[in-house]
Amino acid sequence: MVLAQENKEPLVKISEILIDCQYLEEYKSILQEESKQSVKSESGVLILYAMQHEENPCKFSIMEVYKDKQSYDSHIASPHFQRYKQGTLHMVKELKFIPGKALNPQMFLDKNL
Repeated sequence: MVLAQENKEPLVKISEILIDCQYLEEYKSILQEESKQSVKSESGVLILYAMQHEENPCKFSIMEVYKDKQSYDSHIASPHFQRYKQGTLHMVKELKFIPGKALNPQMFLDKNL
C-alpha cells in the first residue's frame, strides 16, 4: 500500500464478509445502496463491486479499486460509508481484507473512463 501511495497508483483490495444469515436481505440492501452511492458521488472510487457467493449466500466479496490511498481514506471517512459500517456491525460475523497491486494501473485510461 505504501507503493500505491507514493506512485499514485490505484489502491486495490478485496473485502470478504460473512454475515449472520438472519440479516441477509437487510445487509444486501444496505450494501447495494452504499456501493452505488460511493461510485456515484466519489470520483476516487473507481470500482466497488459486490458479489454474493453462490455456495454460501451469507458470504460476500467486494472488489474495491480506489484512485489512490487518499481516495480510500476519503471514502472510509464519508458519511455514507460510516452509515454502512455502523449500521451493519451487528450483522458481520467475519471480515477479511486482501490487499493487491494493480498489474495494469492504467486500465481505466485504456477505456477512457
